[in-house]
Amino acid sequence: MTTMDDVQHRAELQLQALEGVQARLNALTVTETGDSGRVIVDVDVTGAMTGLRLLPGAGNGQPAALADQIVRTAVRAATRVFTDRADIMTAFVADFAELIGSDAVGVSMEPDPGFVRPTLQEPQSEE
Repeated sequence: MTTMDDVQHRAELQLQALEGVQARLNALTVTETGDSGRVIVDVDVTGAMTGLRLLPGAGNGQPAALADQIVRTAVRAATRVFTDRADIMTAFVADFAELIGSDAVGVSMEPDPGFVRPTLQEPQSEE
């Protein structure tokens, strides 16, 4: 195997890893129930509510109690999805570090971030 073949193979593995984590994240949803199963909330990977089902008796007919149950259930769902997302990303970072041959998980690979990243500088007036 030539050096270029090795580089291409490693790049293909990295691309597969990126596509895999993207697919897992895109598919991540959580359903949570509250109020004895009468409030059902679905959230996506960002924690945004994507579904709400209310069964008879939800909130015991009290609007404030129903609103509270919806919010509490949505918060629990978002918390679960954030935990699941963090687990996926933790595994991905560790796997990707192996693919790039780094044992510095979570450390920037940029040579010198202070000079690599562009910054907005106000124009200097000529006086």
